Amino acid sequence: MVAAEEDEHLRNVEIALLKLLYDDIAQADKILKEKDSAFHHLGRGISSFIASMLGVEKELLKEAAATLQVAENKTWDDMKKAQKESTAFQSTIYPPGTEYLLCYAIAQLTSAITAVLSGSVTEAIRGFYKLRKAYLTLDGIMDIETKYLKRMSGYQAGSHVPQRVSTSHLNEHEKGAPLATRTSGSTRNSKEFAGEKDHTYEPIHVPSRSTTNGSANMERLTPASSLGHAPSRVRSNLLEQDPAALGITSHTDIFIHSGTRLCYGILLVVFSMIENPIFNKILYIVGFKGDRVRGTRYLWEASRFNNFCSAISGIALLGYYNGLVGFCDILPTDPGADDDLSGYPKRKCEALLADMLKKYPESKLWKLEQARMNGYNKNLPAAVRILASNSDGNMKQIATINMFELSLTTMFTHEYQLCADSWMKCADLSSWSPTLYAYLTGSCFLELYRNLRQSDPVAAKSYKHKSIEYIRKGPPLAGRQKVMSKELPFDIYIVRKVKKWEERAKDWNVDLVDAIGVSPLAEMIYLWNGVKKQSTEELQKNLDILQWERTSHLEKFKTDLDEVAIYALLEACVLRNMHKYDESRAILKKEILSHSK
Repeated sequence: MVAAEEDEHLRNVEIALLKLLYDDIAQADKILKEKDSAFHHLGRGISSFIASMLGVEKELLKEAAATLQVAENKTWDDMKKAQKESTAFQSTIYPPGTEYLLCYAIAQLTSAITAVLSGSVTEAIRGFYKLRKAYLTLDGIMDIETKYLKRMSGYQAGSHVPQRVSTSHLNEHEKGAPLATRTSGSTRNSKEFAGEKDHTYEPIHVPSRSTTNGSANMERLTPASSLGHAPSRVRSNLLEQDPAALGITSHTDIFIHSGTRLCYGILLVVFSMIENPIFNKILYIVGFKGDRVRGTRYLWEASRFNNFCSAISGIALLGYYNGLVGFCDILPTDPGADDDLSGYPKRKCEALLADMLKKYPESKLWKLEQARMNGYNKNLPAAVRILASNSDGNMKQIATINMFELSLTTMFTHEYQLCADSWMKCADLSSWSPTLYAYLTGSCFLELYRNLRQSDPVAAKSYKHKSIEYIRKGPPLAGRQKVMSKELPFDIYIVRKVKKWEERAKDWNVDLVDAIGVSPLAEMIYLWNGVKKQSTEELQKNLDILQWERTSHLEKFKTDLDEVAIYALLEACVLRNMHKYDESRAILKKEILSHSK
């Protein structure tokens, strides 16, 4: 094992993975298959993982899990070699083999995610076990780096770091000891895991690594103070510091630094947002605790470099801000809100997007994020143009997520025919939620039917048949995709809605679409919080499609309490986003709050 050769392998793999972001699958695949190094095996695993994650297809998830298992085994073996061979890369910050230990943790982390998404509870539990091991490993690497920074001359928590860096103060045990020892199932209660104390980790040697059914086991980092575990806390201004000034200069050190922050940051952010009671229970048992502020800060720190980890950090950050935080109605508005990393730091996001578009001008993922940013800025027509021109590509999974975004965006702009076509293409590209795709296609045709119902009955009849066809197509397809053995929430919602309409159509002796009251498309815009992205003109269109006069039996709907309540909620929401707060409150008080539970 020679340091220069290792570095060459790492660089080649990073180039290959960046080519994936450029949608150059063939060249990326060619590079990843050229060598048999641990980095190449992990690269193949990450390539499979990205494909499976973007499409969430069961077969792709199985393929990714198998590839990642091979990567786990290979990275572990190479880590042990790097610890023993003096010709391997020697860092001034991390113990020998840390680069492979990070790769091992990445393989476990990605493998755990595929297990959770597999739909099997058994696989998900195994996935959480791997997730815990990866989490502890990443925390151990963070702790090594923290001690390195804290022991530099003049370094105190939150203070500036001297320009020159030295590791001469570290003893031989700290510089050369392995990070990893095998994990155990011991846990502590939630208060202990959530504790604020920093722990000092003593690396422990284990003579051999045991294997069961080919799965990789790892060593355990044991805090000197207890048998439990509390997350490391890096209280510093690293985001404002030049990494080179901290001694993070070699290519491999930059990979470790950025890769650890990428993975650790994503975990902290994701854990902080989980609301599912089953997931929360498992996280409580294994001792995970999220921290959105620290997590986003680590991701920002990782995004400053010119490598694959930095690119993925940027995608994660913009996906988090534009895809999750951007949907929130209540965000910080105080004078320092733009610097609040856990809120929506708009200027930083815009600067990050501009930087990434400059680095990767042909990457379809960044164009997708550019479209999302336009949506957040209430410029949906620009978002539609970007997404429409970004729909073709070699990677089916990127094309799928782009088409899904286009479908949502055209739904918000009320372009019904384009929206229907887009949802049908989603159904062709992905099997994730055929019920949702069919239902929304039918809802688009319903609006086209209502637009022409009185002015052009002949054309309206065609749209009526299409609407009935697609709305009825959805419920039988429900339940094909599950997470933790649970049906998708929208599948349950759609099955319930269509069942109600079918019963009403039978009782009234009318066609299915004539038994539908409040616009189901307006409901979906509300449920996806599209109102936050809509301009005043688009919000007015929401009010237009809510009008009772568009329905076939307005007198019956206007006396139905459920229909009136849905109508009132949607109308009040639109008025609130048009800043007509008094009107919105009056509607809610009169039509909803006045009724007893």
